[in-house]
Amino acid sequence: MISDTPCGLCRRVFYKSKYEPHVLFYQDNVLIPEFKKVTPHVYVNDLNPSVSAPVRTLGNFVKWPFRLFSDIFMPQLKIRKILNIIEPDMIHSGNGYAALHEWMLACYLNKIKFIAHDRGTRYPCSMRTKFFVRFLDATISVSNAYMENLTRQNLKVKRIRRVYNGLDVEQMVAQNVGFDRNKLKAEFNISENGPIIGILGNIDRWKGQLVVLLAVNSVKKIYPNIKCLIVGPVCGGSEPYNAQLDIYINENNLSETVIFIGYRKDVPNILSILDILIHASIEPEPFGRVILEGMAAGKPIIGTNSGGTPEQIVDGETGILVPMNDDEGMAQAMLFYLNDMKRAKVMGEHETQRLIEMFGIKRMVVETEKVYEEIFPVKKEESIPVSCPRQ
Repeated sequence: MISDTPCGLCRRVFYKSKYEPHVLFYQDNVLIPEFKKVTPHVYVNDLNPSVSAPVRTLGNFVKWPFRLFSDIFMPQLKIRKILNIIEPDMIHSGNGYAALHEWMLACYLNKIKFIAHDRGTRYPCSMRTKFFVRFLDATISVSNAYMENLTRQNLKVKRIRRVYNGLDVEQMVAQNVGFDRNKLKAEFNISENGPIIGILGNIDRWKGQLVVLLAVNSVKKIYPNIKCLIVGPVCGGSEPYNAQLDIYINENNLSETVIFIGYRKDVPNILSILDILIHASIEPEPFGRVILEGMAAGKPIIGTNSGGTPEQIVDGETGILVPMNDDEGMAQAMLFYLNDMKRAKVMGEHETQRLIEMFGIKRMVVETEKVYEEIFPVKKEESIPVSCPRQ
């Protein structure tokens, strides 16, 4: 299986003694050099994956048969060539079950096991998806909330399993050894002693950055020196939303309060200077990795009460949950922490312990391997090549 996060690399280390992993990307990826340290079998192929969404317009209905032919049947020859090169016994896709139907069909025809790892397939799924999931040997969902999306639609999958994403806590902690927090604060021109909050993730409407700005504008009346870091790149197509954020900042005199710092590789370092971590998604979040990273750092976290987030955060014990798109509730949660940072620190410590117990990397590996062995029992002397199409 492949992931666009470092935990995927750890997974490879645990698996490679029993399985022979082959990793397939559809485009160049910054993690390719890291994967090559673990396995020499890394490929990049330009066979773009299909994605199926519900038909909502007459135009889409008319195009549906042509898309079925072009997306599913046309790629079969190219896929067969790839399968002949890799010769996998099992494919573990990281794209979810609404994508790669052409691969599902190819594996069914070639008697190859197929797992779809669901990290956020939108509800409801299309009729095409409902048909092709019958070819799956298993789905793995990253939260109970998203696993229930399969059962509530009565999708005919042989096995539906939940495996929480995991995080390597030791790796996170190691990245902050000897780190100079003051130097990083100076990089962002933060010289005051006021509180620093942050939201990490792609700038996109559903991630809720505007909700955070509304809350910060309210909290600033009580904590005038507050700083808000917005960490992450602007998603393609989200430029108008980013412009909306800029307009709000300018209209409310927040230019000295809000700091955009773009994409960063040093997430553990960024977290180390935050007093509060915000996760503000206004649509159900499958299972936010940044929440796990905040838990590893022991940071007070505010999350929205939807999707898999309530499975990560125990409200009032290891963090605070607020309704989606509720800037007033977000502001009150910020003030709860800021008014009692000792309580906030204790809750952060509880978060770290919950992470170690529930969401460690080794636990994720063991539970994923159990799914492998359910669909493909392995003798100790056997080795199973695993190919993983992933965009």
